[in-house]
Amino acid sequence: MPKRAVTGAVLLLSGLALGYLVGAWSVERRMLPPLSRVTVAEAGLDFEARLDTGATVSSINAQDVTVIGGDARPGRDDVGRTARFVLVNGAGERRTLSAPIAQVRGIRMADCREVRYHVYLTIVHRGRAHRVLTNLNDRSAASDKLLLGRNWLQHGYAVAPVREVTL
Repeated sequence: MPKRAVTGAVLLLSGLALGYLVGAWSVERRMLPPLSRVTVAEAGLDFEARLDTGATVSSINAQDVTVIGGDARPGRDDVGRTARFVLVNGAGERRTLSAPIAQVRGIRMADCREVRYHVYLTIVHRGRAHRVLTNLNDRSAASDKLLLGRNWLQHGYAVAPVREVTL
């Protein structure tokens, strides 16, 4: 076999191997525990977030939600208006924020259905920031003040399986 053909074959195989490695690296997901520490950038507030593969959209503990120029009840005509709300994390720290309402959507739960405001918030985990649609929900009675749904997980994260069994 001529020397040129061997060199070409080596270069082709090297390129294929490099392409495979780059492709495998780019689709690799970061495995995270079911509870992960994140920051809501707009508020500078840290949360211990539950990674929820069953939730389509993320949900955050928002209290005193008011819509500037809106009615008392959420409606589709509120999209584009500004929501003012107070975020409260698990440590009880509070920050007042305002954000444009991106969507007003119905949320199905096991026992009922609610209509909630959705805004975009920037969630930061270990230096990686992702702007995700998040519904505003009074989660004061819940232990998890922030649920990160599939819309956040799709940015290259996966939930590690729980190793210990608790009954």
